[in-house]
Amino acid sequence: MLKTHLLESSDKIEDDDLNLQTERIENHRAQLTIEIEEDQLESAKQKAARQISQRVRIKGFRKGKAPYRLVAQYVGEAAILEEAVESLGDNLYKQALKESEVTPYGPGAFEDFKIEPAPTFVFSVPLHPEVDLNNYQDVRVDFEAPEVSDEDVEQALQQLRMRELEVLDAERKVAESGDRVTVAVDSEFVDGEEPDEDEPEPVDDGEDQTDDDENADGGSHDAAANKDDDMPYVPRKGDTFVHDENAVVILDPEEEPFVEGFVDAIVDAELGSDILFELTIPDDDSYKTIANRRVSFVVTLKQIESIRIPELDDAFAESISKNRGDEVTDMAGLRVSIRDDLERAARERTESEYSGQVLEKIVEGADIRYPEVMLDERVDDMIDEFAGNLKRQNLSLEDYFRHTGDSLETLKLQYQEPATQSLKQSLVVMELIKEEEVKATDEQIDLRMDLIVSGFGQSPELRKLFDTPQMRSNLRNELIIGQANQLLCAIGRGEDPAMALESYDARLIDDAKLAQESLERLQGYLEMQDSDMSTEAQSGEDNLEPDQEDLPTSEAEVTSAETADASDAEAENIEKSGDVD
Repeated sequence: MLKTHLLESSDKIEDDDLNLQTERIENHRAQLTIEIEEDQLESAKQKAARQISQRVRIKGFRKGKAPYRLVAQYVGEAAILEEAVESLGDNLYKQALKESEVTPYGPGAFEDFKIEPAPTFVFSVPLHPEVDLNNYQDVRVDFEAPEVSDEDVEQALQQLRMRELEVLDAERKVAESGDRVTVAVDSEFVDGEEPDEDEPEPVDDGEDQTDDDENADGGSHDAAANKDDDMPYVPRKGDTFVHDENAVVILDPEEEPFVEGFVDAIVDAELGSDILFELTIPDDDSYKTIANRRVSFVVTLKQIESIRIPELDDAFAESISKNRGDEVTDMAGLRVSIRDDLERAARERTESEYSGQVLEKIVEGADIRYPEVMLDERVDDMIDEFAGNLKRQNLSLEDYFRHTGDSLETLKLQYQEPATQSLKQSLVVMELIKEEEVKATDEQIDLRMDLIVSGFGQSPELRKLFDTPQMRSNLRNELIIGQANQLLCAIGRGEDPAMALESYDARLIDDAKLAQESLERLQGYLEMQDSDMSTEAQSGEDNLEPDQEDLPTSEAEVTSAETADASDAEAENIEKSGDVD
């Protein structure tokens, strides 16, 4: 039996049946070099000739019966050798891979065959990735705990008010201050540098140009125009300021949606009208790169609604706390509850960003080896995701290439760096999970399942709908990654990783418990509401005058009354005939 291992380039192991040399080569691959005896090759050629003679007709011989010499004359010695090498190669590769300690990442490749000085096969095998985290426990990154301000709490309260607003009239004809309107907004800069006529048009991604993260100054960030990422973008004349086909705006001069003066321009306008006006961008920190620029607006008024926004009082707090499944509280208690929610969300967001920073540091200090095919796969995945995003905007990769002048090859080059970083991070996380023995238990999966199901109620039928092998697998992966992030946070802050995992487990238990308590309170509130409504309805029935209570009020009730007075047979005839006055 052949015994071999991954060797340096000059090492070699021989066996009576197989002479194999295994060595590392560039790009994290192994090269398998196998020498065979002459008689092995000759036997394979004889077999190959018989197989060929099965497929071709040679005069004077039945298929498969022609001698080697005639087959060679008919198809050529090279064709026989090629088939013999292919047949031998498949078997030799499988045997060498099985007997060696090489751990392949994917399928190997046939590289070469030589006849002299001895028949030799050469294969290359992409190796499974290898990661050495080195002293990852010593990585430290400064951590700044997030803070939630009073302004954050008030903003959250205002958002709750907007969710609870009441529509009084959805068919108003003229916009008034305080109304909610739906408008189509199209605007552009009317001053500034003239656009370059030779510049290609950017791809319209179909998204609102006023994205808060990428375009906070209200300007259009065209990729083609903004070539220097280190310089703030300065819109040119004709560039889009705001474009939104269905912008929802509350006409409050204290809360301007786009720029000061917009609300005043809409008030008193009629439904369906097009409003044309120009405004000047104010000179303040919100619009550093476009201060004092002029913008023309074309606004179409599509809907006008009269609304009532609830006051921030104890009655509002009681309603909101019931809707949230909290204990009934006043405004002070609601503010505390909202602050707790904001602090929790801020902590999770900050820890997610922080764990990414720690991961980058660990990647920098790690030794990571992987075959090129892994990177190719990651690039392909990213391009597939990019193509999917385009498809959701009714565009194709061909559309993108046509607009940008790029090609698939240039796109792959653009993704090389981010794909490399993504792949390295993934490999380091997997090695960290292995090193720290991170696992997701069935109990943790059940807790996570409880949390999910509690958002929809806790019926057994609903639990069965969610509790599938695929869902449990997804939750297992989610929990493992969540624990890995907590480990990264603990490492970066110099804390005990084991304590971090215990804290994560305790948080799962608390979350499930709080969700269950919230669900029970919410169900209790709903039952009380149903009970109150039933009592009110019963009270209303009891207050009816006797003559009113017995008086039929609809054609259906008349039919019912007449049918009740008839015999069963008569009732059936009445219902079938329909001749009831």
